[in-house]
Amino acid sequence: MGVFLALLAVAGLVFWETAGRSNLLMDLVVVAGTDIRAGAIVRADMLTSVLIPKDGVIEGGFPAGREDEIVGRRTAWPVSARQQISADIFASEDEYMSRGQSFFVIPAEWIAMRSSALRRGDTVEIASALGDRAGFGRYRLAFVKDMDDLEVRDMLPSGELLAGAPGLRERTDANAVIDHVEIIATKAAYEEIRAYAKNALEPSLLLIRREE
Repeated sequence: MGVFLALLAVAGLVFWETAGRSNLLMDLVVVAGTDIRAGAIVRADMLTSVLIPKDGVIEGGFPAGREDEIVGRRTAWPVSARQQISADIFASEDEYMSRGQSFFVIPAEWIAMRSSALRRGDTVEIASALGDRAGFGRYRLAFVKDMDDLEVRDMLPSGELLAGAPGLRERTDANAVIDHVEIIATKAAYEEIRAYAKNALEPSLLLIRREE
């Protein structure tokens, strides 16, 4: 009986490690198999599936087996390899970028203040830190990046990257420290910001998160 119980325990452990854990705690979801640029038409060979913890599945994501709902659609945002695919990636580009707009960098040396909670998709008001003008308007963030030009993203308690930005109060654990951001703007608007920052000769811009 003792030998039987020991074998049963070993069998249960093997089952848990090989199938039980993934069935109870993990979900198989669709992620990008490679970097996908904004405006690309998604092909089947750009996608793959991975197991992730259930609490890491983003809202609007696609479970494995629903790749046919993704293939053939055009991305409105760049997608990094291993990032979960979600429905908002395919939102109309007109919602994010109007005619004449593009991505422009706000480097770290221009920024006097910004929140560590900023993430891609947030809206920020760019204002002067020197108090000599009203401001430059509001812009959507296309990217928030670290010193190595890698995107700053949130992490799960387990240390795994969370592809979708969580609520503001949950943005407490990031994979890196923010260095610079990229905004969606017209060339004329960016040149105004750039000229002001260059002439200031010191960090002169406030990046203030606002509701959309």
